[in-house]
Amino acid sequence: MKALIYDPYADTMGGGERYVLTFAAALVKAGYQVDLAWKDDTIVDQARCRFNLDLSGVKIDQQAYRDLSLSAGLLARYRRTKNYDLVFWVSDGSLPYLFGRKNYLHFQVPFKKIGGNPINNFIKTLRIKKIIFNSGFTASVIKRQLPFVSSVILYPPIDTESFKPVKKENLILSVARFDSPSHAKRQDVLIDAFRKLHQQQKDYQLILVGAVKGEGGKDYLVALKSAAGKLPIKFIPNPDFNELKKLYAKAKIFWHAAGYAIDEKTDPEKVEHFGIATVEAMSAGCVPVVIDKGGQREIITPDSGFLCRSLDELVDKTNHIIDSPQELANFSKKARERSAHFSQQSFTATVELLSK
Repeated sequence: MKALIYDPYADTMGGGERYVLTFAAALVKAGYQVDLAWKDDTIVDQARCRFNLDLSGVKIDQQAYRDLSLSAGLLARYRRTKNYDLVFWVSDGSLPYLFGRKNYLHFQVPFKKIGGNPINNFIKTLRIKKIIFNSGFTASVIKRQLPFVSSVILYPPIDTESFKPVKKENLILSVARFDSPSHAKRQDVLIDAFRKLHQQQKDYQLILVGAVKGEGGKDYLVALKSAAGKLPIKFIPNPDFNELKKLYAKAKIFWHAAGYAIDEKTDPEKVEHFGIATVEAMSAGCVPVVIDKGGQREIITPDSGFLCRSLDELVDKTNHIIDSPQELANFSKKARERSAHFSQQSFTATVELLSK
């Protein structure tokens, strides 16, 4: 059996890319020969370093990447995909023509308007076996536009077993790309929130961690450092997997602010589509205190963390949990238990079922 994976954003190395690459690895485990359409082989080393993923069974196909580009045309796409038993395609907001035996279209972003001609789009959906969503939030937006296509929610794979708590320190951690192309992670407002918190919690430190790729991300990081001034805020760009594990292990609280001040009904793309870093943090015993938008609601239960509608509420909830050590310990325990619901093993098992 042969499978083809296409992700136009593969080198972004964010949570969405881990999703796709873990899907590829799961297909290998299910007995498939897997081709990943990409422009060079460096993606393999990046995945191993960033995500601790073994892609030794995945072949990088540079010609497939060229054949599947828009400039190559429909005939090249037909010739490239027709001989595959399974095609897994990440949507960029449009619908592709796919010709594999089983075609899965994956939406990671809740695009409020899918591009393309409605008639052509309908024809394209006839070749799609199932749409795979990364969250119920993403599904709720896309299914309004494609109500008749069979679909499934497959939450992102979290390597929950890799994250373990150690002796906790007075650290608040936030993990999010500094150069997110689809939705701002709003580290700027977290700095504002920490400035307020620091007035009452002098012995706490905020650590902001995330990937920095382009010049825009570098400029944003410089601006954030300037805004932080002399506050006890540490910035860690482009951490490897082991460094990230150590940070999660030591932190007591996890902050996330994507979607702050955004109306998720009018701009669903700009809020958190799921919240991979939130689950990672919870698996290491960090108590999440995050903005109440998008997919975060599907992760956090009332006994495992806090969903906040404003920065003042985020600061107040953080203050409360810091000043209540036993409650903090209880939430930490429940956060770890809740994170198991999103394990990599559960993800792999679902992929194996879809691949049959």
